[in-house]
Amino acid sequence: MIGKFRKKAREIALKTLYAYDIHKQNVDINELLEDIIADVRKDLCPETLEYAYSIVNGVVEHLDEIDEIIQKYLEDWRLERLGTIERALLRLGTYELLFADVPDKGRVFIDLLDLAKCYGLDDEALKFINGVLSSIYKNEKVRKDENSNNIGHTQ
Repeated sequence: MIGKFRKKAREIALKTLYAYDIHKQNVDINELLEDIIADVRKDLCPETLEYAYSIVNGVVEHLDEIDEIIQKYLEDWRLERLGTIERALLRLGTYELLFADVPDKGRVFIDLLDLAKCYGLDDEALKFINGVLSSIYKNEKVRKDENSNNIGHTQ
């Protein structure tokens, strides 16, 4: 069971972030999440709910920074031109890879690509999502690690 709750939480978070983007972010993210899970809430374990809430609130809290990071890795694309599902997947992945304390970062990639397939993205879109998230993780993680190592050190 360990970790299983995260995949379901990621699916809920993806649906919530998708809807949030469609509403042009003019809604409360927690109310949106509640609307999305209304019919299945009783079937969800507490860990799933807690993790879904932590993801969506984390993405919203860091949304500007997340979008700025994603934009750096979109070669010849603007974030606004991406499909809504692609944008939601990239935001979710970027948050989990860089901002969340996730024990298995590899699982984030697997789950997000599985979700992308479930929501009808083709092989090219899967490669695109995987490539952007891989670049973000490799390059931005190094920067975050370097910055956290320099905190408190005098030059």
